[in-house]
Amino acid sequence: MKGFTNRPFFNRSLFRKQLLSYFVTVLIPTLMIVSVYSYTISEDLKTQIEQASDSSVQRVSKNIETLVDQINYFSLQLSFLPDMNRMLQDPGAFTVYDYYQLKEQMRNQVVSNKLFNSVYIYTSLNGRFMTSNEGLFDAATFFDKPVLEQIQLHNNETFWYQVRDEYITFYKALPVTAAKPLGTLVINIQKGLFLSTIHNLNYGADQRIFLVDSNSHVISPYSTEENNAINQLMAGKASIPSEPMQKIHIDRHTYFAHTQAVKGNGWTIVNLIPYELYKERLFEKMSKLLIIVLAVFLIGLAIAYAFAVKMYNPWKKIIEVLSFSGDNKHAADEFSLVSGAISSMMDTMKQNEPVMKAHLISDILRNNMTDKSTISGRLEQVGLSFHEPNYGVIVAVFDAMRQEDAEDPQRKLVIYSMVSETLKKYVPAEGTILDGSKLGFIVNLQQSSWDSDLRALIELAYVEMNSVAQEQLNVSLQLIVSEIGSSERLHVAYEQIRRILHYKAVINRNDVVFAQDHQSELKFVYPMLLQKQLIHSVTTMNREKAAQCVADLFEQYLYKSKYPLEKLQGMIVVLMSSVLNELLKEGHDIGRLHEEVDIFKLNECQNNDELHQFMMSRISTIIAFLESLQDRQVTNLHVSKTIAYMEQRFASNISIADIADHIGVSSGHLSRTFKAEMGKSMLEYLTEYRIMKSKELLSSRSDSLHEICQAVGYNDVQSFIRFFKKYEGMTPGEYRKSI
Repeated sequence: MKGFTNRPFFNRSLFRKQLLSYFVTVLIPTLMIVSVYSYTISEDLKTQIEQASDSSVQRVSKNIETLVDQINYFSLQLSFLPDMNRMLQDPGAFTVYDYYQLKEQMRNQVVSNKLFNSVYIYTSLNGRFMTSNEGLFDAATFFDKPVLEQIQLHNNETFWYQVRDEYITFYKALPVTAAKPLGTLVINIQKGLFLSTIHNLNYGADQRIFLVDSNSHVISPYSTEENNAINQLMAGKASIPSEPMQKIHIDRHTYFAHTQAVKGNGWTIVNLIPYELYKERLFEKMSKLLIIVLAVFLIGLAIAYAFAVKMYNPWKKIIEVLSFSGDNKHAADEFSLVSGAISSMMDTMKQNEPVMKAHLISDILRNNMTDKSTISGRLEQVGLSFHEPNYGVIVAVFDAMRQEDAEDPQRKLVIYSMVSETLKKYVPAEGTILDGSKLGFIVNLQQSSWDSDLRALIELAYVEMNSVAQEQLNVSLQLIVSEIGSSERLHVAYEQIRRILHYKAVINRNDVVFAQDHQSELKFVYPMLLQKQLIHSVTTMNREKAAQCVADLFEQYLYKSKYPLEKLQGMIVVLMSSVLNELLKEGHDIGRLHEEVDIFKLNECQNNDELHQFMMSRISTIIAFLESLQDRQVTNLHVSKTIAYMEQRFASNISIADIADHIGVSSGHLSRTFKAEMGKSMLEYLTEYRIMKSKELLSSRSDSLHEICQAVGYNDVQSFIRFFKKYEGMTPGEYRKSI
């Protein structure tokens, strides 16, 4: 105790870790909130600055539009002058005196407008310039050549402008009221006057506003360094789309550059806002925030210290017990000592938990629990918390598709893991590995019976797990599902499944079998007609007919039947016994055959597919036994004569009546006798013989198909081709190419 009581709390390593953990618990959310709030403050300030700048830029843009409107209004006034329209439409009839009068009218309007420096009127019909100050000029002698070049370059445009060294020149097609302009109005405005007018219209606000023309050249008269910075900014925006407001550096000063395009003329307005304004406002708000954060840190530290003190005492007692005396362990080892003990205990529990679960489930299913009322509690003790009132049992039976897979000892664990994980995705379930190839699962359900929705879930789970089992694990799965009941009747549910597994021979290889489906009281009707047909086909040694009888039997009774499984399995035993009994009635000695057939070995079949193979192999054995008792050669005289007659006259058009007349018997009797002896009709025999002969001709002669079909008894080529393809799977031409 001395080692723990003489040291202050903050000197103990475990206490410091607790204090740090509680403080970090407070610190991290606080820092996250501060970070988010700081970002919000910063973005809000930028938004406010951008909104203020946007208002100023909008005013400048509006002022530019106002000046352009004045130009449009001036051009409209000129368009309404009768002399102006007469000069533009018929400049040849316009005298010098008329030009003088028109110039004076235009000059008076220019003088009254202080913004316009000079005005030119260009007439496109005679290529002359009339100026407000200098007089009348031909295009060849006009002094302002750049203006003439612009008019010739933009002869299809109605309005444009040109930024020159001292002027901003605007061009407007005249008259504006005509569908096709006949001239051009040219207005020169001094650049300084234009910019000062815009500044004055903006109420002299102290913003650093730059105008940039459509060629990204700065118009505003600021320093070269500033103009170059604006030019670089505009060049960057042209190549890479960017935000309306960007940070730029000019002469060791930082600004926010807010840009906006002017509608209609391609100009751009750039407003520079000092970055220091943003920093001052941000510092003011962040200072207040830091004071609040500091207060929160101090409060969090006090709360963390209080929690650490309160939580340390139980740990101190645990450490004293683990160290046997308070003096044998250093403070630095306290946490590792407790952690090690807990980890060791948890590892032991985790290692044993699967084994405990598996043993408990196995004991419940095998009825090794003496007190059934404690089953739910025992399940909770091993970590299986089932919350629903009803329980059922599902047994998965797997069958290896290859013998080498069946001998793999690890395969059962892999299959169990796959089936367990799949089943848990659909219903609450826990399971264990049972004997042989069986996996048992307890499922917890709200429903008291297997309704359609619940069945659909189980069938979905089965489809998923059986797909993985077949494609990746080379096994097929069957699911046997018990009826639903209480936890005390789980062993009864498992016994119900065990009884069903005694009749695996009549269950589908890949299927979900619900026990309640086979508890019906449907009246079982024994397949007497199928039995007679099967006995007749076996005694007449007709393998094809016997196989069809077995297929019909499985389709009607086994694949989709809801009859009790024990009745279905008993039906198979009785049916096979009836076949053997018929042989006894006919006087055959079946002692050896009885041992080979051994009907009761059907219990070894794992599913109805194997049962089908079992029956067909036994029926084949019986037919082979009967065939061995008699000579299957053609001994009937009538049949021998029939064959000889058909082989002699196959090239001619013969009928069954012709053959019967030649033999001297009725055609019906001859047909039945031939079919019974040869296993095929006379027409089938004749067709096969003709096809065989045609193949010989196709391989040994180069005759045409028409000649060959005539040679083997066919009247037309199409019939010959159709029969040849039916029996050989290819046309005569394809056959000839293949040899």
